[in-house]
Amino acid sequence: MLRFATLAALFVAASAGSALALDCPKPQPTAKPGILKETPAQMAAVGKQLAGGDTFNAIASATADLRIRYPGIESAEVVNYLVTAYCPAVAADSKLSEAQKKSAVDGFAAQVMRQVY
Repeated sequence: MLRFATLAALFVAASAGSALALDCPKPQPTAKPGILKETPAQMAAVGKQLAGGDTFNAIASATADLRIRYPGIESAEVVNYLVTAYCPAVAADSKLSEAQKKSAVDGFAAQVMRQVY
């Protein structure tokens, strides 16, 4: 089951102009089948790791970890999870303008898609 609606909504919000605040995707309810069973603390830790600087290796490490812990996970679910985890770390960065935050999340999402697929 693909979850590109979250990413599509994020991209639309990001392209709407710098006057709007960054609207991060919300984590999926963990009670549904096919959804990653990650706690908010786990997601926050992954987000911090992803925003730490070495994005390429952080994405590779987080993706490998998810694939080990969730065999058979769909690539779309990995992308959705990583963007959902990363976005709040960027949104909280007071050094960035709203336009810079949106650009950072867009760029991150594109990099995740290239690496995961």
